[in-house]
Amino acid sequence: MKTTRRAFLGAAGSLAAASLLGAQEARKDLSPTEDNIEGPFYRKDAPFRSKLAEGLKGSPLTIGGRVLSPDGTPLREAVVDVWHASPEGEYDDKSEAFRLRGRIRSDKDGVYRYETIMPGQYDLGEAKRPAHIHYKVSAEAHRSLTTQLYFQGDPWLDRDPFVRKSLIVGRRCRSAFSYQFDIVLAKA
Repeated sequence: MKTTRRAFLGAAGSLAAASLLGAQEARKDLSPTEDNIEGPFYRKDAPFRSKLAEGLKGSPLTIGGRVLSPDGTPLREAVVDVWHASPEGEYDDKSEAFRLRGRIRSDKDGVYRYETIMPGQYDLGEAKRPAHIHYKVSAEAHRSLTTQLYFQGDPWLDRDPFVRKSLIVGRRCRSAFSYQFDIVLAKA
């Protein structure tokens, strides 16, 4: 099933997303997204929602992308489970509110999108973890993936042993806080 630029643009909401789609359609085989550590703060059963930071202060952040099979086929109904630290570098690991946590289902074109606030860095002794967002992604007939998204320009990227270059995103549109992060799941 081939997605038109118009359909993707409407779902993802950015011209840059549409141009990225065009680049992906030209590739015949996509490499699966690299895995990354889960970390100690995962909580299962986060609510399904696309707004993760309602009522919280911080720099607005929008992340969108597509969940794809290695052949470029969009994965409909994939579950994208995300969580991250607050701007102060703290995780909500106990409240019933599941702050800065949520699950999103991809649409018929494999598109997912959520709104949150920019995560903060936190101390690791003499260093800091760079700002990042955790992901657990699953789709029928594909292997589940646990990974992280990192932000280009973070001064701690080169010092963190868990950072993978393929997981660093740069700005993809006019807004300073809108990013594109496509995910490719390996077949089961």
